[in-house]
Amino acid sequence: MEERLMITELKQKAVELTKGELTVSKVDFILIGAILLLAGICIGLLTAPLTHGISVFSNNGNYNGNNCGNTEKTDNGSEEC
Repeated sequence: MEERLMITELKQKAVELTKGELTVSKVDFILIGAILLLAGICIGLLTAPLTHGISVFSNNGNYNGNNCGNTEKTDNGSEEC
């Protein structure tokens, strides 16, 4: 019951805050828009890697020709894959 009372009090305070007219100058409106845009870009850039998993290596396809992995030398001194 107490939780419901707090919610109704918050609703009443929110309604009281929004009563009347709110005037915003053109410069303030543009600054608020720019801040929201930049905040959205930052949040998007920070959360984008989380959707594909985090990778330590670049995995760009450049394997430097090492198709054998760890190789061992044979008795005649040559390396085999």
